[in-house]
Amino acid sequence: MTIRRALALAVLSAGGLAHAATPLHPKFGFPVYTNQPSGKQLDGQHAPASTPALSPEDARKKFVLPPGFEIRLFASEPDVVNPVAMSWDERGRLWVLELYEYPLGAKPGEPGRDRIKILEDTDNDGRADKVTVFLDGLSLATGLLLGNGGAYVGAAPNLYWVEDTDGDGKADKKTIVQSGFGLEDRHELLNGFTWGPDGQMYMTHGVFTVSKTVDPDHPQAPTVLTAGVARFQPKTRRMEIFAEGTSNPWGVDFDAHGNAFVSACVIDHFFHLAPGGLYTRQAGQPPYPYAYGLLPSIVDHRHHMAAYAGVCIYQGDQFPAEYKGMALMGNIHANAIHQDKLTPKGSTFGASFTREFVDANDGWFMPVSTQGGPDGAVWIMDWYDRYPCY
Repeated sequence: MTIRRALALAVLSAGGLAHAATPLHPKFGFPVYTNQPSGKQLDGQHAPASTPALSPEDARKKFVLPPGFEIRLFASEPDVVNPVAMSWDERGRLWVLELYEYPLGAKPGEPGRDRIKILEDTDNDGRADKVTVFLDGLSLATGLLLGNGGAYVGAAPNLYWVEDTDGDGKADKKTIVQSGFGLEDRHELLNGFTWGPDGQMYMTHGVFTVSKTVDPDHPQAPTVLTAGVARFQPKTRRMEIFAEGTSNPWGVDFDAHGNAFVSACVIDHFFHLAPGGLYTRQAGQPPYPYAYGLLPSIVDHRHHMAAYAGVCIYQGDQFPAEYKGMALMGNIHANAIHQDKLTPKGSTFGASFTREFVDANDGWFMPVSTQGGPDGAVWIMDWYDRYPCY
């Protein structure tokens, strides 16, 4: 008996989308949007990659992993483009949310191009060979999570509950279950949806966007969220703050005991969040100021630069035992996935650097989300782009 150690990788491209005649996918028939050149970019430490884009297979070959691991490609362009969120259904199919309308949103009166695709591996060879569009027409869609027979979709200012009522594989009913999500800073919108151990849906949210959400069918006092984590109860449609602070977290995950963790940008990169906690933040004041002080991060080190996205507390069964409970987080500027070790420290934890779990050796590698899949492997969603900032 052997232990199969694998990572699954989707290598994808991003950028502005051209508005010329849109070609159709040669196999699946959906529109394939193409990137238009980016405008003036930052220089210095925020300069774009100086090397040309690689093919998905050439990019895969450059990855450096710990001994005994391998990385595999599951899907790439043109099957899936501009990914910002992914989620699996009970059949093991991967659902991916594509974001095309960032940062301006769709033009007034025009349908958005953001959409949800379902990716399937029908012949069990480890590669997606069937792709269908479940829902299109969205604008600035940044959150996706499956459950309760449908999909929760975040597209500010709304959180939608989307259903396929006739079983044809296409969404045909969309209900607003929360409204009032802010749009001030377009890369800090509602995101990072995941199920918590309490059966509620958790999400992250950035510091320079202010949300005041209500259930439109039963409006009460709004829930005010800036930086931090909120949770949504699907049965009652109740939204509440779980913890406030950090900066622009993009994703939240839990360990085997129900502890919540987020990665953050600009400030210290990793936090353990307790319910009701107020934490150090990049800017501004907490909406709920009545506390003795702000709680700190749990790190004893810093990685390269500032931009982090996604977090995975590994609980799968494909990796050796020492990986259980390890924290994996994407670093867009480092083009890498860092591995930190969590050590209990009183009522919280300490986080110490272990190794680069994935080193892409490619300035285009932009890991947006890192998650444990239903197969026990770690799946990495890559917004493949030369520009690390915006």
